[in-house]
Amino acid sequence: MEEQKKVQQRINQIFASQAPEVERVAEGFHWILELQLAASDRQVELLHALGDKQNLVKEQIKNSTMQHTLKIFDECFLRATGKPWQPKAEARNE
Repeated sequence: MEEQKKVQQRINQIFASQAPEVERVAEGFHWILELQLAASDRQVELLHALGDKQNLVKEQIKNSTMQHTLKIFDECFLRATGKPWQPKAEARNE
């Protein structure tokens, strides 16, 4: 529950910032997806250690799909703004 509260606070902080809308959307999207990728990476390690090949493959596909989604989003951000996506310094430290 405490973790959910921290996530919600960070999302609120991102969207309450004075950054342009497109940058707030990018920041929020990246932050959430990177959180999910970290959880997926941990799940892949666990499933590998357990030898659960069927669920491991499913989790690896999910992980690859999220990584691909980030690349697509980054390309769209570049085309829309003319600049590559760069996370804010405070986002990298959390």
